[in-house]
Amino acid sequence: MNIRLVATIVALLCVVCGPAKAAGPSGCDLGGTQIRSMPDPVSGRSYDVEITLPSDYQVNPGKRFAVLYYADGGHLAASASCLSKEPRRQEALRLVKRLHREGKLADEPILVGLSYAKGEGFAASRARDYTPVADKPGYGGAGAFQAYLAKTVIPAIESSYRTAPRRRLFWGHSYGGLLGARILLTQADLFQSYILGSPSFWFADHTILAMEAGYARTNHDLKANVLIYVGGDEIRRYDPDRRGDTRDMVADVRTFETQLKSRGFPGLTIRSLVVPGKNHRSTIPPGFSWAITVALGGSKTTKQ
Repeated sequence: MNIRLVATIVALLCVVCGPAKAAGPSGCDLGGTQIRSMPDPVSGRSYDVEITLPSDYQVNPGKRFAVLYYADGGHLAASASCLSKEPRRQEALRLVKRLHREGKLADEPILVGLSYAKGEGFAASRARDYTPVADKPGYGGAGAFQAYLAKTVIPAIESSYRTAPRRRLFWGHSYGGLLGARILLTQADLFQSYILGSPSFWFADHTILAMEAGYARTNHDLKANVLIYVGGDEIRRYDPDRRGDTRDMVADVRTFETQLKSRGFPGLTIRSLVVPGKNHRSTIPPGFSWAITVALGGSKTTKQ
C-alpha cells in the first residue's frame, strides 16, 4: 500500500469520525460510541470520556436510562482509525446488548467509559487515579479522581443525556475495582450498584480493609448493592509469565465480603462470584455478565 493511498484512507476515516451530534463538544463517533473531552478543572489534566447510548435511546424520547460508569475506558481513542484497542473489554461491554436482547436485562444502560489522562501512559494514569493511598511515588490519587468523577463527569452526563440518577452503576476491574471499593466506603450514594471485578484489595498491605473497618466504626448503615467477581485461578501460585507468585485475590474477596456482612448494615446487599478456571483477564466476560444481570435483571433472568 503506497503512502498516497494510506493518506486517502486516513482522510476518509477522519471524515467518518467527525463531531458526534448528540455529544455536545466535538468528538469521535466510534460506531455508536462518542468520545467527549472532559478536563479536570482542579488538576488541569484532560480526560476523554466514552459514551455509548442504548439502542432504543432515540426511539424513546421520553425514557430515562440507567447509567453504567466503567473504569479503564481508555481503549477507544480518538485516532485516525477509530479502532478499539482492547477487544476483551469491549467484548464484555457488548454483552450488555446481547443480554438485553435475550431479556436478561430489564434495561440497556448508557455506558460511560472513564479514560486515562491525556499525555500520560495508561499505567501511570491508572496507578495514580485508582489507588487510595500513596504507598509510593505516583500513587494515591483516587480521592482527587473521585471528586472529578462526582463534580465534573456525572453532572456533565446527566445534563446532556436522559439519565435516571437513582440508577447509576459503577464497574471497575483490578485497580478499577479498588477504586470502586474506595468510592463505596467514602461516598456510597454516588452509585446505586457497585461491580467490583478482581479488585486489587492487596494494594498497600490491604489498606481497603482498614478503610472498611474505619467506616464501620463511625457509620451504622451502608446503602449500596455490591457485586464482586474474581477468577478461580486468582489464588497464590507461581506464575511463569510474571516470574513470581500471584496474589490470593479469591481469599481477599472473601475476606472483604465477610467483613462487610458482619457489620449488619441494613441497606447493604453484597454477593460474590468465583468464576472457575478463569484468571485475572479471562474472568471479565463471565464475571461482568453475571454482575450486570443481577444489577439490571429482566423478566427472563434466573435468580442468582
